[in-house]
Amino acid sequence: MLRDLTADLPYKALAGVVLFIAYVIFLRATWRSIGAFGILLVAALFGALFWVLADLRLLDTGNRDLVTWLILTVAATILGIGVSWSHVRRRISGQADVDDLET
Repeated sequence: MLRDLTADLPYKALAGVVLFIAYVIFLRATWRSIGAFGILLVAALFGALFWVLADLRLLDTGNRDLVTWLILTVAATILGIGVSWSHVRRRISGQADVDDLET
């Protein structure tokens, strides 16, 4: 499986490189779209939500697997918002975002 480093190593290396490229593309798009402040706001929103759920005893913070999945879900949501933010902004304001300038 994945933990056995010697089995199917070329395939695992290829999958790792492809995943790394995808993460770089998503991170760059998110950074350019909502920036550091937007990322911080979304993370703060989820942090406050999890704090409320933990305070209401609806979230078991001692369960490491649950916390890991929540962190992965928040990271995926932040990347999803960052990638789609230009579309949301265009629907709200009617203005399109253009990064490339014509000369």
